[in-house]
Amino acid sequence: MILLVALAWVVGVPVAGADSVEWGAGLDVGSDLADASMDQGNARMGPGVTVRAPFRWAPASAVAVRADPFFGMHGGQDRVEWVQFDGSVPFASEDHWTMLTQLGLRLGPEFSPFQRPSMRVYVGSALGISWARHWHSFQGDTAVLLDPETNDVNSGTNIDPYSDQLVPSVGAHLGVRFEDVLPFAIEAELGYNVAFMNEAPLSGARPALNAVRTAYGFNPIRLGVNAVFIR
Repeated sequence: MILLVALAWVVGVPVAGADSVEWGAGLDVGSDLADASMDQGNARMGPGVTVRAPFRWAPASAVAVRADPFFGMHGGQDRVEWVQFDGSVPFASEDHWTMLTQLGLRLGPEFSPFQRPSMRVYVGSALGISWARHWHSFQGDTAVLLDPETNDVNSGTNIDPYSDQLVPSVGAHLGVRFEDVLPFAIEAELGYNVAFMNEAPLSGARPALNAVRTAYGFNPIRLGVNAVFIR
């Protein structure tokens, strides 16, 4: 925060002013980008949506601390591995249906280097933590993963084996805020987040198969809009 205030002073953006607190609602659409640092095969999340409730505390006009509670959903594929025949033969699947859901919080500083009475440009970064679940639909060759002790294979509402984990992330965003277009402020922003999904065991799978969802990088780029109601 001290660094942001110093930067604002250097570029001549005013930082004096009373504290302000504001709440809003946000919606993002985004898609996972390929991770060039690792071979993930076909494991990659596709398009998805995220709903947010951005909160800002601004001690001065050019700097703020922003928090974004969020819930997101992305569809795509992950890679699941298991062993059969007493652990002697490995198997894998990358073509089953997968949905990733995340419930979490991002928090970080925000800086407004350009301001006008009806518009401002802002940039920010954030650290995040989320509870991530990978939901699956296993059929055909992957149906062997379904444990009859915990799965009702004849039920259309059965929850197939899934994985849970806490996932840290980092991200950055750039946005433009318009003050006088509507009764509330509107923000359009471009963001990018980076997270690493560690390998995780599958809950509800046959224990003897030692099934896991393998690690992969989740790096979504997003386009979002925020409506700021309380200022």
